[in-house]
Amino acid sequence: MLMEPRTATTIEVADMTEHGAGRRAAPIDLVHLARQTFGSADLEREVLGLFVAQSKGLVARIATAEPRERGALVHRLKGSARGVGATTVARICDALEAPALAEAEARRLIDDLGVATADVRRFVDSIL
Repeated sequence: MLMEPRTATTIEVADMTEHGAGRRAAPIDLVHLARQTFGSADLEREVLGLFVAQSKGLVARIATAEPRERGALVHRLKGSARGVGATTVARICDALEAPALAEAEARRLIDDLGVATADVRRFVDSIL
């Protein structure tokens, strides 16, 4: 269950990676999300559920798309990520939209995007 709107801009959560324990910023800025949803917990849940479903499909399509088709998919994901406060996902999308991006770098960023969206999904599962 989502809590009341946060007052801090960075929420610390246990490190969700396999690389050991630690602390890091949550993959969703819950303060931003609360502002976007006017503090409605029901709307937060709905928006996060939509983002999780959409991001999974878009990342799969981005991974297999030709470079010229990839841009529109990345842009769509970036807008959704910004809407829910998935800042890391949005930053990776920004990098993927860079002009003249080498394909090797794009592949690395797409891998990073897969990891970042998986982090978001795990985080959302843990709070819903």
